Amino acid sequence: MKFGVCYYPEHWPEERWPLDAKLMREAGINIVRIGEFAWSKLERRPGEYTFEWLDKSLSILATEGIRVVLGTPTATPPKWLMDRHPDLYMRDNKGVARGFGHRRHYCYNHPDYPVYIQSIVTQLATRYGACDNVVAWQIDNEFGCTDTTRCYCDNCRTAFQQWLEAKYGNIDNLNEQWGTVFWSQIYNAFCEIELPAYTVFPLHNPGMELDFRRFSSDSVVRFQQLQLDIIRSLAPHQPITHNMMGMFNEINDFNLSKELDFASLDNYPNLMFADKPDPRSSALALDATRGFKQASFWMMEHQSGPPGGNMLFPTPKPGELRKWTYQSVAHGADAILYFRWRTCLFGAEQFWHGLLPHDGIPGRRYEEAARTGEELQRLLPLMEGLGSGAEVAMIRSYENEWAMEIQPQTHEHRYDRQFQSYYRYFYDSRIPVDVISDEHSFDSYKLVVLPHYMMAKPGVAERLAHYAAAGGTVVLDIRAGTKLWNNRMDDATLPGAFRELLGIRITDYGTLREGETRRIAAADGEPVGHGTVWYDVIVCEKAEAIAWYAEDYMSGTPAATRNAVGKGAAYYLGIGADPACMRSLMNRVCESASVRPITEVSAPEEVELTRRADRLQSFIFAINHAGEERSLQLAGPMRELISDRAMEGAAVIPAYGAYVFARV
Repeated sequence: MKFGVCYYPEHWPEERWPLDAKLMREAGINIVRIGEFAWSKLERRPGEYTFEWLDKSLSILATEGIRVVLGTPTATPPKWLMDRHPDLYMRDNKGVARGFGHRRHYCYNHPDYPVYIQSIVTQLATRYGACDNVVAWQIDNEFGCTDTTRCYCDNCRTAFQQWLEAKYGNIDNLNEQWGTVFWSQIYNAFCEIELPAYTVFPLHNPGMELDFRRFSSDSVVRFQQLQLDIIRSLAPHQPITHNMMGMFNEINDFNLSKELDFASLDNYPNLMFADKPDPRSSALALDATRGFKQASFWMMEHQSGPPGGNMLFPTPKPGELRKWTYQSVAHGADAILYFRWRTCLFGAEQFWHGLLPHDGIPGRRYEEAARTGEELQRLLPLMEGLGSGAEVAMIRSYENEWAMEIQPQTHEHRYDRQFQSYYRYFYDSRIPVDVISDEHSFDSYKLVVLPHYMMAKPGVAERLAHYAAAGGTVVLDIRAGTKLWNNRMDDATLPGAFRELLGIRITDYGTLREGETRRIAAADGEPVGHGTVWYDVIVCEKAEAIAWYAEDYMSGTPAATRNAVGKGAAYYLGIGADPACMRSLMNRVCESASVRPITEVSAPEEVELTRRADRLQSFIFAINHAGEERSLQLAGPMRELISDRAMEGAAVIPAYGAYVFARV
């Protein structure tokens, strides 16, 4: 198992390096990430490379049996480079340059930046491509972090025009697809097209807005590919990754991950603005990362202490570092690297705490990590590479999320809120979930859920119909099929491309403001909860109603439906659902689809239950997110693998504790 830290030797005197490596080895650390922000240390002046300090650091680490993930430093181009090319700075949508002093200050489409990337990455890959101690590469760092995906400079305008010409072929095709006849926006040439930047009122053509987001995401993928090609040519045996950010949505991480050897995640559960972290949020980020390549992944940055820039977020209490680590492993992490080794004395992250405090003396976080690492060295070899064994897939559509950001349609609502409401149901119901793209096969799942699938991607309706006819169950909901893939309205009767699959038509609809609801009832009139956000007025053509409105002008009409399709079924939820309504409707869906929750262990709601499994083996994780002990009930004899003891019947899990069960 790879168990490690993010290490910045350039921040500390060389005399300290041997002690750091010794302390790491004593804590069971066997891997570090180095170098992703070190460009000005590696190339102080143009063409003057200084690798001796990095050589020495790698050598000291190697003597303690510690191997290295080497980062390319392109997230922080140095000041001399920016001074040479002041137009390399990104520009916001008002044309203001984002100046020097932070990071990620470069434009992905600058024509000269690749020359410097070629130089520094080639130097690194040539020097360390055959180094036995370098086991992997990380490209750049957190693409898009701090609002750095979309740039509005002249270079991006030119690149966007070229991207559009390659996509549409001729300008009249673009005019038709975007509907530029509206507001007299017909273009005569691609060179006339502006960026969707600041204007008299921030309401651009939705087709243009969506294409700009697609283009910006593609620009990042292309930028990454430049570095991938260099490293693969010079270091073909070393795998390559990038550290992504879970549910971050500005870049299509399914596309970004395609050419990577494995996906990685940066995970900070305590980096939040609520009273306490919600383990569902971090669980979703983990499942989303596993979904990028439908494979286990690395945790490239894992919270170790309180995070913070100018202010601190909550300090993990004793046991929480271990708890969050086990949650990461439970959802598919095969490597854990804590951020960071030692808390920095200077710079913008002085308050972003690592395993060691500012004084460099090991304390409780170091000791907790060492204990956790010792446990994982025994456990992870049993389950490395295993997925979740999920019977449910949730379809994450970046492009539909972008379309709903461009035109939210409802007040105080977002795509991710709808997505999270389904995920919360599955998490609370102990039902493991895979998060996949709409290009992935549905065939291995009993149930496929497509939240807010507003734009119907060509071919998806047909694939869903085939899947349902073969015995699968589909869930679609409000706004499904409203638009075509170019972000213009479909003139077909709603739900558009999904009308035949769902067996309904929608004759009217309306929005509900924050806090506004409509009562939803079952067939016998019993309340099942409340509809929120939106309501559709539904007429069943072939489908049957499974829930009804109990108030307003649509009272007595269907609020949710089921349509039999071959051996399977397609459900439609014509409302946003509060937790009670979601539970009632999805319980029915899961029961009819024969979706099975985890039943080997029963636990109160504060205890997360999930698993890693394949067809031959299954490991059940119980993670107590409460600050007090909780009781579990085992359905049969089990072996708890961390303590290596047999357990049966009732069991007590300590505060912030973790158990890993296997059948006896």
